[in-house]
Parts: sequence; structure tokens; C-alpha cells
Amino acid sequence: MASGWCTIESDPGVFSELITELGVKGVQVHELWSLDKESMAEVGPVHGLIFLFRWRGEKDDRATVTPGPGVFFASQMIPNACATQAILSVLMNCPSISLGEEMTAFKAFTKDFPPDVKGLAISNSDLLRRVHNSFARAEPTVSEERRASKEEDEVYHFISYVPVDGKLYELDGLKAGPICLGDAGPGEAWLDAVTPAIQARIEQYS
Repeated sequence: MASGWCTIESDPGVFSELITELGVKGVQVHELWSLDKESMAEVGPVHGLIFLFRWRGEKDDRATVTPGPGVFFASQMIPNACATQAILSVLMNCPSISLGEEMTAFKAFTKDFPPDVKGLAISNSDLLRRVHNSFARAEPTVSEERRASKEEDEVYHFISYVPVDGKLYELDGLKAGPICLGDAGPGEAWLDAVTPAIQARIEQYS
């Protein structure tokens, strides 16, 4: 497993620059303070949603599914890479996004890999690690594993919500597979379907 992945800032501007540095074109990250339709409409077409929450290590009994051929799902193999991995979960699952030469090649290369090998491919990618680390925080890095060992510390985790092939998925690299939340509906109808799931998460961690 590769080492040397730093903690990066949880900032939409940083995430947008990271995406650009990967060679992806025409994609920006916006911070949402509300899940209402007006807020969604203001940011234009929504390819996916990333949810940041305080990780508590609580048991989740929801069933996971085996990723279908159209679903990019990777196990998280690197403690500090969950933000970049959540971004990849959106980018790799939206066919309309122009990924650029290197990320298109990466997607094709990992297409038939199982989730754990996809995760290893991410951890071993020089491009992903270099771009990720270029946005490292200024303060000394402490791995999430060490932080998790201290009960008083707060550890945060990113997960993604994306529509793929007519279904709505929650993608969390710490789980065994995607969680299917039901039908996504046509166009951006999936945003209506995902709202209750995210709202439940907010209430759970508030």
C-alpha cells in the first residue's frame, strides 16, 4: 500500500483546483448549505453530491451491493485520501464529464478491477498522489488512524451520492460495496430522491 498521502483542506475551491489539476474539464465544486431545489438550481447541472460528516465508527446494517459494470466503486486503502476518493467517485461515475487523457486512461485501466484492487490502483497512482499532496495543509499531518485512536479527537469522512444507470447510490470506500438507495429517476430527479437520505444523515450526526 502506498504511503505519503497528506490531509488536504476541506474547501470547495481546493477541490475544484484539484479536479482541474487532474486534467478534468468543466467541473467545479460548490458548497451547499441547503438541499432545497433553489440552492441546487443555482449551481447548475449537479453531477453528484459529496457529504462530509463526523465519523464515529458506528455499525451500519444497510446492505451493500456488488458494483455493476457501470458503477465505479473503490475501497479506501489510504487513511488521508477520503476527500479525493469521494471526488473520484463522482467523476468516474458521470459519463458526461470530460475526464481528460490521464483520468480517462485510469478509468479504462481499472474498469474490471474489484473494489479492493481499484483502491490499490488509486493509492499507487503517482498522478493522484502528487495532485492530492499539492493541496496539503500547512500544519503537520496526523494520519486519521492515529487520530481515531484518541477518543477526544474528531475524525471526518467524505461519502458520495451519484446516479448511475437509473439507480441512486451511496458510495463510501470504507464499506464493502455501494449502497443502492433506489431508483434515481429521469434527469435530475435523483436530487429529490437523495434529499431524504442526506437529511437522515444530518439528523443522525447533529
